[in-house]
Amino acid sequence: MNLTEILKNPQVNKFVTENHLQDKKRLLKDNADVLADFVNQIKQPLFPDYYPELFLVNDTINIFYEKAANAVSENQLRIGQAKELAKVTFADFSVDEQRNQALLASISFFEDYSASQQFKKGIYLWGNFGVGKSYLMSALLNELAAKDIETAFVNVSALINRLNEIQMLEKQRLIRKIAHSRILVFDDLGAGDLTTWVRDNVIGAILDDRMNYQRPTFFTSNFDIKSLQEQYLSIARGVAEPIKAARIIERIKFLSEPIKMGGQSRR
Repeated sequence: MNLTEILKNPQVNKFVTENHLQDKKRLLKDNADVLADFVNQIKQPLFPDYYPELFLVNDTINIFYEKAANAVSENQLRIGQAKELAKVTFADFSVDEQRNQALLASISFFEDYSASQQFKKGIYLWGNFGVGKSYLMSALLNELAAKDIETAFVNVSALINRLNEIQMLEKQRLIRKIAHSRILVFDDLGAGDLTTWVRDNVIGAILDDRMNYQRPTFFTSNFDIKSLQEQYLSIARGVAEPIKAARIIERIKFLSEPIKMGGQSRR
């Protein structure tokens, strides 16, 4: 299939037009194999219940996967995720200068892990409320789920509320399920009523397990790592325990690299 034939495909043509690529012949030629693969996947999808989408980042065309509206996922744990984030993909994420680094790092992880499924550090994504941290992490998990990779999105406040509602045996099962998820996003770390039990036996225990078994882990927070340690983890219900806080911070640093996401609130 030559480039002329590929560009006749209605979805490719729409993508080229929307991204103003009509005159960028070199870019289209360099990405011809990806475009041809996309056309073939429209006819014969690689993943059941998902369809391919094209996405442009820094003159490179990528294929990502959108979950069909009627698809039911069995490999995603979701606690406290907003309903509107259940189907978002990288293609839905609005890019600007203050959000580009986080997007590129997420795409890099997706591509590397999809290919090798070897341990790779996640991201500690921090920034002001409403700038899109949870949105981007949800997109990453949805892209990974399209590859049949088990994922978990766990909002810390929602997790605390859930644990308060269930019996001890159920608590242990849920904590173990989160700890053993192949890819985990701990969302909004730094929110919620932190008790010593939650810090040490929930957050700490989960991160211990994930560090020991090298399971990729991501975090979103309104705090940078230093502030998270000093203003949240060190003090639980008024009790200062800096050593225990430092132990958790060590695990966060082992599991992730910090990236700041800037910009205005989009809520």
